[in-house]
Amino acid sequence: MYKNLLLFLFFSSSILFGQNSKFEFHSYGRVGVSSSVYEEKVGSRLNLSHQGALGGRHEENDYIEMTVVANIDEIFSMDEDKPNIRFVLTTQSFSGNNTFIANNTVINFAEMYLEVYDTLFNIPVSLWVGSRYYRDKNIDMADYWTFNNLTGQGFGFQYGNTKIALVSSLVLQDQPGNPYGDELYDDGRQKHVLALQHKIPINENQSLHLLGEYHFTGLDSLKNPAFIIDRVSDYGFVGGVMHRYQKGNFINNSSARYGTRIANGPGDDGWSSRTFINFGNPNLKGQYDGAKGLNLTENFVWDINQKWGLMGYAAYRYAIGASSPVFVGDSRPNEKWDFTIGVRPQIYLSNKIQLILEYHYQMRDYQEYTNGIVGFDPGLGVMNKFTIAPVYVPTGERTLMARPHIRFVYSLAFYNDVVKSNGLSQFYEAGNQGDFGQYIGLKSEWWF
Repeated sequence: MYKNLLLFLFFSSSILFGQNSKFEFHSYGRVGVSSSVYEEKVGSRLNLSHQGALGGRHEENDYIEMTVVANIDEIFSMDEDKPNIRFVLTTQSFSGNNTFIANNTVINFAEMYLEVYDTLFNIPVSLWVGSRYYRDKNIDMADYWTFNNLTGQGFGFQYGNTKIALVSSLVLQDQPGNPYGDELYDDGRQKHVLALQHKIPINENQSLHLLGEYHFTGLDSLKNPAFIIDRVSDYGFVGGVMHRYQKGNFINNSSARYGTRIANGPGDDGWSSRTFINFGNPNLKGQYDGAKGLNLTENFVWDINQKWGLMGYAAYRYAIGASSPVFVGDSRPNEKWDFTIGVRPQIYLSNKIQLILEYHYQMRDYQEYTNGIVGFDPGLGVMNKFTIAPVYVPTGERTLMARPHIRFVYSLAFYNDVVKSNGLSQFYEAGNQGDFGQYIGLKSEWWF
């Protein structure tokens, strides 16, 4: 059913595209073939467990987004002084068994919302209602959305440099044993986030971004553990600041964010920095008194000249669950910290033949109850990863963010004894063995 609907939408957009921009079609995706070399297994990530693409994204699995935008004001030929109205539909497609997308394709609706730019009571505002990617800055080389990733379903409006939104998110499969997940609550754990964001321009090159969030839940009934009281609600707060600098071909974003109680995320959801994916365990009452989390990021992108460019990032995350916690399952720790840095020089050998070189260093303190390990703390896991990727760039652009790419990727990761002895990398979780991890692949990536 979904596939038929998509074909209809894309066919319709292809007919009307370009006619006063009644319809637009956009896409992001990556598809390729890969191997972990060991016993010819399909290529798996080399990063430490629970880190997702943080630590390098070249080993990410196949993934495709397709977006159709219907500009309703153009479709109905509305007057120029009437509101701008658009409907956005985005699908996610990925492999359901974590191999190749052609083997088992899963399709979800990631975005479906209506957005209106209008003037109400002589005040120009932007309104949206639905489900959307409600987020801003991204560390591309780690696929990590920083600072304000509030992706979910809700509504919001913007006036000038101020945004206000109410977003709801039902936490389901993001974390095994999540006490705010569907498996422990009769009706799932519905979280609501009231978010305020404000941009302060400093000068033509700099701006300051402020973030405030209030998280709350209704009364829910716990099914397990039985000794946690029935029908409990909770709340949390987030405060954050981001500094953005852009001059010429240099862009730099630095952010700091602090969350409390149920807003102490990001939890180990494997892909991003969502504050509402909380970390740790509740107390005997099923609440998160004393829980907190800190998220610090730094990211720059610098197109230096026509010979080469450079990008890099650093991310530090600390989180702790409730004071006097009740441990929910053996695989859920109550405290963590991790630190990751990465750098990518990209050399423009010619317009269409370029070379990516990457280095990532990653540390994570693996506490008791992590990865099924019970009775002791494994300790500090460390990864050093090197990547070399010759790239064909058909557009001939000499910029770091030029796409599409066709890359030949080879990555080599070295781990300390803590990681090797306890299998604390996605490479080992996939059944690979050895003192180091390897990945080889031919990958395509595009966005437009």
